[in-house]
Amino acid sequence: MQANKITGRYKYPISDQELDRRYAVTQKALQDAGLDCVVTQNHSPIFDGGIRYYLDTQTGAYSTALMIPADGKMVVVNHGPELDGPIPGSARNVEKMYLKPYCLTFHFSDTMAAEVIAAEIKARGYRRVGLYGTQMISFTFGSYLKENLPDVEFVDFSPEMAAIAAVKSEEEWELIELAVRCHERLFDALPALIVPGKLECEVRADLEHLARYMGCDNIGNVAVGSAEPDHPCMFVPHFTGNRRIRKGDTVAVMIEVAGPGGMYGELARTFTLGKPSDKLLKLFDIAKGCQEAVAAAAKPGVTGGELSRVFNDFVDQYGIGHNTRNAGHSQGYDMMEAPAIADHETAAFQENMFLSIHPELTAMDNFAICCDNFRITKEGAVRLTRTPQKIFQLDV
Repeated sequence: MQANKITGRYKYPISDQELDRRYAVTQKALQDAGLDCVVTQNHSPIFDGGIRYYLDTQTGAYSTALMIPADGKMVVVNHGPELDGPIPGSARNVEKMYLKPYCLTFHFSDTMAAEVIAAEIKARGYRRVGLYGTQMISFTFGSYLKENLPDVEFVDFSPEMAAIAAVKSEEEWELIELAVRCHERLFDALPALIVPGKLECEVRADLEHLARYMGCDNIGNVAVGSAEPDHPCMFVPHFTGNRRIRKGDTVAVMIEVAGPGGMYGELARTFTLGKPSDKLLKLFDIAKGCQEAVAAAAKPGVTGGELSRVFNDFVDQYGIGHNTRNAGHSQGYDMMEAPAIADHETAAFQENMFLSIHPELTAMDNFAICCDNFRITKEGAVRLTRTPQKIFQLDV
């Protein structure tokens, strides 16, 4: 693991062999598609898989741009003092690294990263360029490339790139194991954290603190919500988590963090400070049954849209509303990867994809969620999470 040998700072560095495997598969895909390179730009700490998958480092806070040629090594553009190189020893498969003093709020720096990538494309005579993660590429970045490279054909290569990252290698499954177990340990701490008199945002802060001490790389989404019995207990963001938890309340908790090494997982359950109502117990059993039905159908070749219909068919028998967002999704360096379990998803799940299945049901005066981590096998999705599937009753 070269990065760790050189810097000594990586907790769980990706091996040279694994990075080389990812790079080789991607370059072959580019060659098969007749593309000269693929370009991506990323601004998000929770959706930065396009960067970390190839560089084994997180997206910079000011954004990172990356060009992967079909032949040769990568070009990276990061924020920093004006500098072309040097390339740190931890950067593998990188030919050039540029630092530019851009900032998303500085208008004068809007095109700095794009200027570098455009110059590289022009100098190499590239004519067909793929784009990865078009929703994450800024308007100014993409516009500059198209306006200044009129002879270049741009192709959305996002589905192909996403499919490569979604099927996990054995080294990635080792990191996934760390992430899944971290989520379980965080849930084990919740009975001591959820007590009367505590604010929702304080429970959330405690979880984030523990996650950092467990070595988790990033806090994607930790959500806590509370409500009186037989009132929908919905997740709320930190800045509105100002309700004080009381005896008898229902408390819902969702944890989505990147474990040591950067792989995201997901786990959600509901707690009650006293005896749960019969309606809440019934709704959770329906959510659990829905998850089981989707998992059984989640076999290689089945699309996310087809799994969404499995969800809808299951809840129809109880008169509960259909899946109107997503009932789960693949996971990895991105907190939510494609494919998604959603009506409009046409991409298919494949063996050795890592996903969450999280039916969220609002009915019977309650909200219930059963969210766990799974691995796709030929027989369906196998649950990896060991946390009991139940409403947790806290005696206070």
